[in-house]
Amino acid sequence: MAENVGTQALFDLWKKQIEEGTQAWTRLTGQGQAVDPALFWRPFMDQGMAAWSKLFTQGQMTPDLMTQWKQFLDQWIAAWGKILEQAMGTEAFAQALGKHLEQWLAIQAPMKKVADESTEATLSALGIPSRSQMVGIARQVIDVEDRIEKLEDRLDTLMARMDDLFRALADHEAAAARRAAGKEAQ
Repeated sequence: MAENVGTQALFDLWKKQIEEGTQAWTRLTGQGQAVDPALFWRPFMDQGMAAWSKLFTQGQMTPDLMTQWKQFLDQWIAAWGKILEQAMGTEAFAQALGKHLEQWLAIQAPMKKVADESTEATLSALGIPSRSQMVGIARQVIDVEDRIEKLEDRLDTLMARMDDLFRALADHEAAAARRAAGKEAQ
C-alpha cells in the first residue's frame, strides 16, 4: 500500500511538472518568442539535480556514497519507468498521443507540400526528372510492355490460325491431287 501512495505522489509530482512545463512553453510560444524546449523538462530535471547535489554535498566521495548514488539513480529510473508505463497504458494517453499526431501531421502537410514544390522546381531548373516524373515514365513503360504482350499473344493466336489454315490447304491440295491422279488412272 505504501508503494502505491509513493507511486501516486511521484505521479502527481510528475503531472504537476509536466503541466508547469507545458504552461511555460505555451507562454513562450504565445508571445512570439523563440521556444526553449528545456523549459518543458526543467522543473522535474531541477528536482533530480537538487537531490543529486544534496547527496554529493553530504560528504566526501566514498564508495558508500557512490553506492547510495547508484541506488538513488536505480530507484529514480525504476519509479519513472513504472509511472510512464502506467501513464502510457491509459486510454487518455492514447487519445492525447493520437491528437498530437493528428496536429503534427496537419502542420507537416503544408510544409511537405512546399518542400515538394521546391524540390520539383529545383529539379526542373536543373533539367533532372523528379520522382513523380520517373514514376509516370515507369507507368508508361509498364503500359507499353503490357500492350506489347497483348500484341504478342494476338500474333501467336493469328500464327496458330494461319498454320491451321496452311495445313488444311495442304491437306485439301493433297486430296485434290489424289483425286486427280485417281481419275487419270481410271
